[in-house]
Amino acid sequence: MSVTGGMASREALMRVLRQGRHHLPVSEALRSGLICAAPAVLAAVLSEPLLCWAAIAAFWTCLSDEAAQTPHLRVRYGLAFGVLGGLVSACAIAAARVPWAAVALTGGVAYVGALIRTRGAGPGLRALLLVTACAVSASFPVRPWPAPMEYAACFFGGSVWAVVCMVGLWQYSDAHRARRATFAYLYAVSSFLRRLGDVADQYASGESLGRSGLRSRLDVMKHVVDSVPSSRDTCGVWRANGERIVALLAGLETLLTGNTPGKARAAGPLLAPTLRHLAELFDLRADAVRRGLPASAAMGGTLGGLVGQVRRGLRRAAAEPLAQDDSAWVRACAALVLSLVRVTSRPGATVRDSVTGLQPAGGDAPVIDGKGLAASVVEEIRAGGSIARYACRLSVAAMVAVATVHFTSIEQGYWLVLTALFVVQPTVSQTVKVSALRVAGTVLGAVAASLVALIFRNPVLEALSIIPLATGTFVARGLSYVSYILFLTPHFILVAHLGMPAGSPWMLAALRIGNSVAGAIVAVLISLIAWPEWEARKLAPLTSAAIDAVCAYLDAVRNAASEERAVAWQVEVARRNACVSIDRLDALASAMRRELIWSRRRGKRVSELVWHLRRLVGIAAPFECIAATLPEQERRRIALLASSCMRWLRGSRAMYRFLEPTARVPGTPLHHFLQVSERRAAESAKFAGAMYSELAQSGSRRNGFAAG
Repeated sequence: MSVTGGMASREALMRVLRQGRHHLPVSEALRSGLICAAPAVLAAVLSEPLLCWAAIAAFWTCLSDEAAQTPHLRVRYGLAFGVLGGLVSACAIAAARVPWAAVALTGGVAYVGALIRTRGAGPGLRALLLVTACAVSASFPVRPWPAPMEYAACFFGGSVWAVVCMVGLWQYSDAHRARRATFAYLYAVSSFLRRLGDVADQYASGESLGRSGLRSRLDVMKHVVDSVPSSRDTCGVWRANGERIVALLAGLETLLTGNTPGKARAAGPLLAPTLRHLAELFDLRADAVRRGLPASAAMGGTLGGLVGQVRRGLRRAAAEPLAQDDSAWVRACAALVLSLVRVTSRPGATVRDSVTGLQPAGGDAPVIDGKGLAASVVEEIRAGGSIARYACRLSVAAMVAVATVHFTSIEQGYWLVLTALFVVQPTVSQTVKVSALRVAGTVLGAVAASLVALIFRNPVLEALSIIPLATGTFVARGLSYVSYILFLTPHFILVAHLGMPAGSPWMLAALRIGNSVAGAIVAVLISLIAWPEWEARKLAPLTSAAIDAVCAYLDAVRNAASEERAVAWQVEVARRNACVSIDRLDALASAMRRELIWSRRRGKRVSELVWHLRRLVGIAAPFECIAATLPEQERRRIALLASSCMRWLRGSRAMYRFLEPTARVPGTPLHHFLQVSERRAAESAKFAGAMYSELAQSGSRRNGFAAG
């Protein structure tokens, strides 16, 4: 790595230490950790192991809580979760006397619970946790009456405790949530710019820069800010500018990596320092949002100094003796960088500059139909959809796991059941991936839990050690699945050890690891045998959907550049739909690599298609922001280019005359962006169109590219 690269790495590390913690929900995670640990500490103090079931119920209640909901809904959902969890726990423990009854009960609850996924991620998670409570209870050793009622009371009590603490005693203001979501978005923008700087310096790859993650942060920020009207003074301007920033960043990414996948231009190092200074500008704005300063607040000389550094860096890059093509490329990048500088230096002034019209508040929120739960479930079953097939697989896996525990007398068998339920996913490839991550996280977590149990031999100290583990679980939940499991496993093992203190910590760790491996094997086998869902069958429809979405976006850009000026939020929604469709196609290609029926040749072609579609969107995105500032002649040219790309995407021919490399328009630096981009746009559109025609001629959308 170069000296510049080493300095950039040190700066990035200092930035993470200084600011990185603020975009993580540390305070909320600590609150949840204390709530989850309190029943376990009480169990250790009173020597009452049954209270550990209340600790697990409190953890699951915190895990399923949606902070964005109103307090009334949070209380309602939390209490309903406690009542249903206590009910299914009592029924499962009572049915454990008759193994086949416990197996049948678990299968029925798992099937119904999986179908709740039709109502969205939040209800689906709560239902899966209720299924887990039932299956785990059914795998406990047989207990005499009144054990079912005691377990039900503890589960309900743990849920009530969590709800009272989260909603009644310990809340964070809505304004705080909005500021944190906005800070997280601006921090992600700065991180994206720093990665672009690394790519420009040519010591980092241009692949997987994280544009989809940036868009996810934007969606969260918009949803939270829209739900908190009081945050408009501090966060509203960034909510309004969010799509504009993403569009400009997409254009910058395309310019930097638009020659070949993963390779930047030779002139890139000239712009790397400027991109890092621009990242510092966004860091400055993010820190102001975190402190609650309005967007119009004066930032002192720091802001002006950074803006000056960015402008001087652009002038130095433009003054370098470069080849004509590289010079036009540098000026094209400069046009987008200056637009981003304007957003950071005068954010309020840029809201009105792009295409006319603003999206109504909450326009990005998913529209949920008015059907009731029963109607949506019945419709899914009749249609034989993916969720209905997933429900069948989950039901079979739950019954097999519980039956294995009952008829083989496996020690700590509930861990096998727990793993099987969480590993089964809607598709084979997802199940294989999650099973590997789950087992890896369980091994590391079990070792960590054993070390904690050996160090803290006092039950109270062991219970207190749950606080950092539970806190880490909630913090790591939004980072990665492995880190989440790494904290979750020792947390659960320690709670279980307090509830059933039998055997040495290392023996318990070995049992947990063995049961996790067995549960993962059960889940993978069921996914392969029972109504397997192969990703390869989705390739043709997802490819067509991605091309259709990109065409719709190009049509919106064409309207924005021509006389039929589109409303801004309609263009933004079209771009977002195109990006989401491309991300789905990319995720599909990644998932299919884990399937045996997938061929490497087709995998490479789909990856190339994804890259070309992303490049096409990245070229079109900045035109949303700069079209209004271009002369009428160039706006007509943008509209013609968009129309031609739409025809090429459909596999048709189009007549388009490119700008000559020698063409110069003094005083219009944005002209260079069009000059540099139009040939790339045509190349990408023609490549995607060729693949679209190949799919259309295959005559079978059902099989797609499944046969390699």
